[in-house]
Amino acid sequence: MGDTEGQRFAMRIEYDGTDFVGWQIQNNGRSVQGELERALEQICGGNPRVHGSGRTDTGVHAEGQMAHVDLATRLSPVQLRNALNAELAEDVTVHDVSIAAADFHARHSASSRSYTYAIAHRRISIDRRRQWMLYAGFDHDAVRAAIPLLLGAHDFTTFSKYAPEQKHHYCYIFDARWESDGLRSLFHITANRFLHGMVRCIVGELARIGRGKCSPEDLAHLLAARDRTLAPMLAPAQGLVLREVRYDAGERALVTAVMNELRGSDAPDTESDS
Repeated sequence: MGDTEGQRFAMRIEYDGTDFVGWQIQNNGRSVQGELERALEQICGGNPRVHGSGRTDTGVHAEGQMAHVDLATRLSPVQLRNALNAELAEDVTVHDVSIAAADFHARHSASSRSYTYAIAHRRISIDRRRQWMLYAGFDHDAVRAAIPLLLGAHDFTTFSKYAPEQKHHYCYIFDARWESDGLRSLFHITANRFLHGMVRCIVGELARIGRGKCSPEDLAHLLAARDRTLAPMLAPAQGLVLREVRYDAGERALVTAVMNELRGSDAPDTESDS
């Protein structure tokens, strides 16, 4: 069965990334994409190819990863979801399946992605695999002062891993927020796209600010530098969760206008590598 046969199905997927090498199929361990394709092959036969909205790294989790697949099947979306969950291991759950338009693409059609990063400021046992344990004293006001510097369009070269295939390093940040009760902190960020390692790198810098290692103004200097050799430490993968992927025409129109102004007449790249 080819990628263009049958109907196109969209899926919303949750997974605990602890025991995965990431979303994308690799030779060195389990991948979420690989587990889904194996399950679909058992259910529908053929060689189904699952396309995700973004390639989460080793150890990164998802509550709202989106994907699509083309299948020649008589199963309804509900039946397909139930069959997948019966076949998949417990660390992957398909929450929703729907029939999508033929031109829908989980990655290229997306207008924004939202991530949350969790930090625990005390020792915990429950949910420890989804938080960064950071016990040092923390200045939350300093972090909140730095957050607005991220908003809007910026070149995030400094806050990314080396990826020669990247056409550009501009991203548009729709929203960024820091919530904390002193015992646990949550960093929420929504953008049209994320570069490889970008969220974890930003969190690493925010942690340095919170621990008094640098000031909020240093974040602005790093953005302006566009130099990945200056990149802060990567925060551990286990604290990062892909919460939501949106397909919103208004968001796409806004980003198109901003990116065209920044980069000439080229269409914006909304793909995610984080």
